[in-house]
Amino acid sequence: MIIVDIEVPSIERKYQFSVEEQVSAETIIAELAEVICQKEQCTLKGDVSDLCLCAGECGRILNRSESLARQGIANADWLLLV
Repeated sequence: MIIVDIEVPSIERKYQFSVEEQVSAETIIAELAEVICQKEQCTLKGDVSDLCLCAGECGRILNRSESLARQGIANADWLLLV
């Protein structure tokens, strides 16, 4: 498990999450979307598969099929969910 900061520009919010770095980015995106929608009491417009996770420092879009660890994401990194 690692702790990452997640920024969601569409709702102008930032969160801190513990995520499993060995899980695919696709799985992480789905879990983040679900938890954020529950917390903010909103519904996701569109499809979860349209969301991307980006490494905030370099602006690189993460590969959905690879794990966070494999893509160099580590503890205390900043990610964008767009």
